Amino acid sequence: MLPLGLLRQARKIISLNLLLVCVPLGFIASASSWSPIAIFLYNFLAIIPLSGLISDASDTLSERWGGMLGGLVGLLAITQNNVSAAQSVMMGSILNDILLVQGICIIVGARSKGVIVVNSALVDSLSSLMLVASMAMVLPTALYAAIPNPDSKGSGMRQRIVSFSRATSIVLLLIYVAYLYFQHKTHRSLFDDQEDDDDSDATQSSDHLIPTPSPSQDVAARDCESGADLDNIPSMRDVSVIILTLVLSSLAIGGCTYNIMQRLGDIVKAFHVSQTFIALVIIPLASNASEMTQVLAAAKKQKIDFAIAVIVGSILQIALFVLPALVIIGWFIGSKMDLYFEMSQTCVLLFAVILVNQVLQDRQYTYLHGMMFLCV
Repeated sequence: MLPLGLLRQARKIISLNLLLVCVPLGFIASASSWSPIAIFLYNFLAIIPLSGLISDASDTLSERWGGMLGGLVGLLAITQNNVSAAQSVMMGSILNDILLVQGICIIVGARSKGVIVVNSALVDSLSSLMLVASMAMVLPTALYAAIPNPDSKGSGMRQRIVSFSRATSIVLLLIYVAYLYFQHKTHRSLFDDQEDDDDSDATQSSDHLIPTPSPSQDVAARDCESGADLDNIPSMRDVSVIILTLVLSSLAIGGCTYNIMQRLGDIVKAFHVSQTFIALVIIPLASNASEMTQVLAAAKKQKIDFAIAVIVGSILQIALFVLPALVIIGWFIGSKMDLYFEMSQTCVLLFAVILVNQVLQDRQYTYLHGMMFLCV
């Protein structure tokens, strides 16, 4: 009989892949002009397994593309000159990660231990960058609100906001490059999984109980370890399949998202909700589904440092790279994409970042902290 854990994993994979049936149905519904509800549901459900395929493939290549999926939606929105939808998707992706995913992660991680502890050096570096990113997103709205009678300024004031946003986006991209250099080059040890350090400490503490191996045994052990490492390296054929999966899944997600954006007005009327709600809440839930699964799996294994790093890293990817890149791309294609968000969205983001930073500074979390995130 198969182990229970393996059966659960197989059941999860099969149930997720069953949703791939919605991919052709989504394209058929859009091409045949089915009802807006059918078009939205089929394309929305298709995005969930496709994002899972991208997540699995990118994990194998040691990359995480969670934020890129939201960026793809935003890119399609600005190509159709729907700047507000692009902004709402970006804001929704950040709020989804910072409140929903992180809240559930803390609740799951604290369920068995009661109190969970996070690497303070990791928290300090990531929370500071998150605050800088949110400041860049809040400033244009604050400047616009501080000017008396901004509507009387007309298009000139709006153009100033666009110019300010483009300059800010260049600065954010520079910060993101510095962050990548900091993470992967100069301070890589801060982002390593702390459980590896715990394991190594446990190994060192028990060295005196283990007989010292002979030189020949050392050579044999090293040969076995090198052979195991070679076995874990994917072959060129596997890499080719992974890249093909990434390309095809990305194209399919792009098509499904395009189908939704094309009929967004009809979908809004059919569901009797606002465009902002769909872009801010619904679409980020689908694009971040695979990331949430990965984070929850890490939280169940008490790999809290890894889970928090994935969440905040995804937020930084969106705020420091994807969103500024959309502003720059809009600059080149003639779309006035900027960082001027609705006042309500800006306030929610600001208070959410302040709350998360305050909680992260505690270093020790219980399920109550996770509940606070979910309630916000």
